Order: sequence, then structure tokens, then C-alpha cells
Amino acid sequence: MLEVAKRLWLGVEMKPLPVLIIVPVLALLLALPAATPAHAQLGSLWRAITGQDEGPKPDKGFGPFREEARRIEDALNCGRVVEQANDAFSDLRRHCILGDNRTVRVTIVEPVGHEGLTKRVRLTWTDNGTGEQRALSAPAHVDRSAAQAALSGLAALFVPEKSDHLIDLFTGGTDGAFESGPFSVSVVHQSRAGLDLRTVELRDGNYEALAESEARSARPGFDRCLFIVRNIDVLKNLEIDGEPRPQRSDLHLTYFLHAKRGDRFLCELHDSGYYRIRISQKDGEEFRTLAHGNIR
Repeated sequence: MLEVAKRLWLGVEMKPLPVLIIVPVLALLLALPAATPAHAQLGSLWRAITGQDEGPKPDKGFGPFREEARRIEDALNCGRVVEQANDAFSDLRRHCILGDNRTVRVTIVEPVGHEGLTKRVRLTWTDNGTGEQRALSAPAHVDRSAAQAALSGLAALFVPEKSDHLIDLFTGGTDGAFESGPFSVSVVHQSRAGLDLRTVELRDGNYEALAESEARSARPGFDRCLFIVRNIDVLKNLEIDGEPRPQRSDLHLTYFLHAKRGDRFLCELHDSGYYRIRISQKDGEEFRTLAHGNIR
């Protein structure tokens, strides 16, 4: 088996492989971690066997996560940095917080399961309203200069040739999207009572492959909950689906499921192996325990 893999790796001409040999090699590859900078050399072997391109890699726009975070924070002179605690199901989010009233935030995201890569970069500014319509107890358009300076810094780093266009969209309150080199940029304005939320998001060529990283990482627990609920006797004839990303607490994960006829379920999975299924059969009805046990 090792000789087969070695010959494929080196590109040595081979006769067609018997199915009994191909299948174990594929199984071995599928068991490997998803492509990261440390595993990028597996790409040529993967293509040789599957005919498909390798997975996401750190040369499609953004640099490695830690390097990009440091570059952004240095360029923007971040006064405060907060790294959101990571868990087994969530992307890592590192926030650069700016402005006297901290209404400007630049977030860089590392995708779970592809540690070391950069998934996206996002700038958000909570633009306070004017006059009596202001939502925050702060001056109108508070931190506007900080937001514009941060956007100029990001544009200089990633899309310098489109810098003026990006700033015009952002300051003019106009939604828009464009591409520049390996990057896709979107500008969105959302009006709410007393404020506007202004968002700029940058993505690179890896984004499509990384977009569902959080949902994929949580899928095993979700599938376990589906299996438990679908095999409760009184529910066996129902069509049940749900949200594959859990809500996490210190004690357990909670997955949200629902039946086509309207039933809603909360599936708790505890680290100890204990599970509890709760059900609400109509809107407004409290959830009650339907089943519980231990899956280990």
C-alpha cells in the first residue's frame, strides 16, 4: 500500500489500479485532516487519485490568520483587541475595537477545522443617529472619523486600487459589491431605530470552501440528535430536521430540531454522554422533557 501511494506521489506511470487497492487509499486520504498549511503537500496526491483540486490553502488572497491579524492590528493601531473564545464547533473571531465610544469593530475570522487560514475580514460601524433619533447616549455619528480611518487602512492593505470606490460606497450610504484581484468586497447599510449599521466584508478565493466551516464541525452532534429523536417511538413517522449549529453552554450543547407538522425540539448533549430531548408541540407552549438517557 505504501508503495502505491509513493508511486502516485512521485508521478510514476502506473497501470490501472484494482478497485480493492484504490478504495483503501481513498479511505486513508479521507481520514486525514482537512488541508491546512501543514498539509498542503497532500494536494498533488489528492488530485492524482480523485481528479479534484485540493482544498483551501493560504495563497488565495489572505495570508495566514495570525500574520493577517498582526498586520491589520498594526496598520489600524488597534487600541483594544478581543479574541472570542473558541470551541470545537465555532470559528475563532479576533476583534480590533476602535473609536472613543468603541462603535467601530474590525473582525478577522479563522475557520474551525482549517486552523491557520483566514476566512474573512469584516468592518462594522454602529453609526449613531441625529437629534432625538439617536439610539446611543453619544454624539451624532460618533466615531465616524475612526470608522473612515479604519476602512482606509483596510483598503490600503487589500484593495488599494479600489480604495476611493470603497470609501465612496461606505460614506455615501450606498450598498454595493465588487472584486479586486483575489478579493470580493461587499458594502451593506442596515437602518434601525436611531442608528445605521454599516458593514464592509472582504473575502478571498477560499471563502466558498470555508463558508460552512462551523456547520460542518457541528454535524456529528446534530446527526446524533436526529438519530435519537427519529427513533423515539411516538415520533417515528414524522419528518424531522433542524439547525446543525448548536448553542453552547458550559454544561452542554443544544441543537434545535423541528418536525414538518410543527413540533419543536431541544436536544441537549452533555460531555458526560447524557442527553435530554424536550418538545413543544405548538407556538407558545413550554418545552417539556420527552426523553433522556445516556449514549455512552
